[in-house]
Amino acid sequence: MNPENTGMKFIKAAKVEEFAGRTLKSIRILGRPVAIIKEADGSFRAMEAGCKHQNADITKGTIVGGIVTCPWHGWQYDLKTGACVSGGRASLRAYACKVEDGDIMISLHPLETPPAPDSERADFN
Repeated sequence: MNPENTGMKFIKAAKVEEFAGRTLKSIRILGRPVAIIKEADGSFRAMEAGCKHQNADITKGTIVGGIVTCPWHGWQYDLKTGACVSGGRASLRAYACKVEDGDIMISLHPLETPPAPDSERADFN
């Protein structure tokens, strides 16, 4: 999906120069923690940073091998995909992210994710 063609609203979230010597930064958008991640190739992406358990900022946790461990109760997430790999089933959603004139721009809301196939949905009835 090309965020340019969706009418999506973006805000300035950080400057590229803030990532000299760092690969991860936490910001708040509409009161929610969002992680900005600098990839090895210099590109940027963003995803929810609030743990799905109790909304702790996962960027304050430990990162080993691309897996971040929530500092509060130990839930773990894959930083590449946002998938919860231990603790629960809910994944962290991505935000649209782009760079304009040295500014890192993030969408106001996370991207919609397609619903899980019926075989993967939890049955709460």
